[in-house]
Amino acid sequence: MSRKSGRSGQRTALSVRGVASAAVLAVAGVSLGWLSFKSAMVATLPVSSSEIARFAPEYPDVVLGRTATRLVAQHGILDAQTLDAVRRAAATAPLDARAYLILGHQQLLDNAPDRAVATLEAGQRLDPRQRLIHLLLLDRYLRTARYADAATQFSVLARVLGATQAPIATAMAQMTMAPETRDAVRRTLNTDPVLERAVLIALAKSDTAPDAIFALASPAARADAANAESWGPVLVNRLVEHGQYTAARSVWQRIYGLSSAQAAMPITNAGFRATKAAPPFDWMLTASSLGAADLRGGSLAIEYYGRDSGDLARQLLVLQPGRYRFGVTVDPGKTDATAKLYWSLACKTAASDKPDPLMTLPVTATAKPHRIAADIMVPAHCPTQILTLRGEAGEFPSPLSVTLRDLDLRPVPDSKP
Repeated sequence: MSRKSGRSGQRTALSVRGVASAAVLAVAGVSLGWLSFKSAMVATLPVSSSEIARFAPEYPDVVLGRTATRLVAQHGILDAQTLDAVRRAAATAPLDARAYLILGHQQLLDNAPDRAVATLEAGQRLDPRQRLIHLLLLDRYLRTARYADAATQFSVLARVLGATQAPIATAMAQMTMAPETRDAVRRTLNTDPVLERAVLIALAKSDTAPDAIFALASPAARADAANAESWGPVLVNRLVEHGQYTAARSVWQRIYGLSSAQAAMPITNAGFRATKAAPPFDWMLTASSLGAADLRGGSLAIEYYGRDSGDLARQLLVLQPGRYRFGVTVDPGKTDATAKLYWSLACKTAASDKPDPLMTLPVTATAKPHRIAADIMVPAHCPTQILTLRGEAGEFPSPLSVTLRDLDLRPVPDSKP
């Protein structure tokens, strides 16, 4: 064979291989392009869309996303075909935590808790923000007395959920009432004051008995109850709203540490001193466009702007039926006949939104201090009363300035209901 013929054969072979390589690259390019297209489509469209079901039904992200949605919608009940698809997707995408969530949950249903915990923990390591894995592990840790792990899980879960942790606190509150998880939850909550407060607030909003809430609370949580943002005011307000006034005052006394002698007084803080107690059984004072009511060294200083009508000071009382004498000293100040200032006492019942008046006592300042007083008859079936200092605006704005002190409310001796 001549040298020329040999070169010709080599060119032919190279040409054939080139064509074959081009064909392979073309096929690979098409395949790569198709995979890229499917990836983009899966990332763009919801997994439940008809386009996804048609073009990429077995794509791992589609399978796991679709099944994770079904896991919640179908309360964890998945058929064998779906689970097989998940296992195939897990083999293709071993770093996707959703496969571990789905299969770990199924292992719990199959009564294989040890395998389930191992699977879920592996999924959590892949994706620490997977909320459902946190919940499932939290439940298992509590049920198996792994308190340290439960505490960590609960804390991380609350941080992951952020502002939406209230449902978790509600769920944990329900677990505190279940005998099989009560002690575990208590031990867990004792490690995290913020989460303990959230759970106690959830319990305070529920129908849980006050004694059960106090029994659950740690010493630190009981001390925290007096804070305005904590569970104590929530519990007191819930009892008041339900018409359980005596119980509400008893809980209020317990939260703020009042002695029996202090709690027995008809009016709390009649001397207008700074106290740690709070409404509704201590003074609720206004500081707004209506005016301002301030405690100043044993007196109540009132600045009423006279533009609108409203309450400047208010307190909820729990008086027994009978006759009472109300009195207060008015120091020199500025009042006139246009705007009015007066004390009122009204009977509040759970059945009526409109309190029944028991007393109306005008407050008028003069050049010298003077005492104003009124007799009150508290009838039977009047479980609680509202004592109010109210301003009534006249036709034209007329500001009032007055200081009140030495307030007194006491039963009249030998009175009968």
